[in-house]
Amino acid sequence: MSSGLKAVLFDLDGTLIHSLPDLAAAVNRLLASERRAPLSDDAVKAMVGDGAHTLVERAFSARGGLPGSDVRPYLARFLDDYEARSVETTVPWPGVPQTLAYLKADGLRLAVCTNKPSKATADILQALNLSHFFDLVVGADDTPALKPDPVHVTVILERLGVTAEQAVMVGDSANDILSAKAAGVRTIALSFGYAHGPVEDLGADVILDGYSELPLALTRMNLSID
Repeated sequence: MSSGLKAVLFDLDGTLIHSLPDLAAAVNRLLASERRAPLSDDAVKAMVGDGAHTLVERAFSARGGLPGSDVRPYLARFLDDYEARSVETTVPWPGVPQTLAYLKADGLRLAVCTNKPSKATADILQALNLSHFFDLVVGADDTPALKPDPVHVTVILERLGVTAEQAVMVGDSANDILSAKAAGVRTIALSFGYAHGPVEDLGADVILDGYSELPLALTRMNLSID
């Protein structure tokens, strides 16, 4: 193992997993319960990434506004429904298990850094047989602020006992890249995730088209793995 890279942090939705169909289905079940028209997958894709609270607010905003004055009851209903059905169609992106196994076997510490609620995150990782790859999973309930606030990243660095220079963040959205950069962590963006616009505009150090490219990308960033 080289003296450079010690840890790789991963976003979840759009980065490790393709979860959009299940998210959109849960959003539309909530909207239907209030007699609102459904949203397309692309419309929901443009709303994800800032936490479930914001997703519910955005969904209702696109369909006439919240039925009541407080989002919390609708958020609770959404989470209860989504958590029970979060892996009906959700799958890891191609190459994810193999790449995580390779990095783990090489001695790297792996972490999930997601704005998704912690329970849903844990349930999905377990159901998809991914949880055993990760030394640490930090969700929306585990830090004082969500990405793009850098605290989400710095909490992970502190718990893993690594410096910013010894870590890299893999993500698919502006929140991932902004939070990592603010924490002094190098960044890799995926071209096939849920970015709200061209992935080239995210400002990542490297852009990848597939997980098979990740080990070589780390090497080329002078954070080599032997």
